Amino acid sequence: MATLVEGLCKVFKECGADLDSIAIPGFGTFKSVKSDEAIVYDEVNGKRTLVPPAIRMEFAPSIVLRKKMTKQ
Repeated sequence: MATLVEGLCKVFKECGADLDSIAIPGFGTFKSVKSDEAIVYDEVNGKRTLVPPAIRMEFAPSIVLRKKMTKQ
């Protein structure tokens, strides 16, 4: 089981780095989204901070999964 989880993590990291998406039929799609760097202002201490770019995974459930979830 641990080998399966490690393999899935590796696939997600590789696809995320390449900004690819992963579709799992009957479950949904994981899409890689890259956010640009930004400057944020902290009102409490008055400092500005540079937030580096990041890649995150967004999940969109399939129609099959949505139908199963609404039936319950």
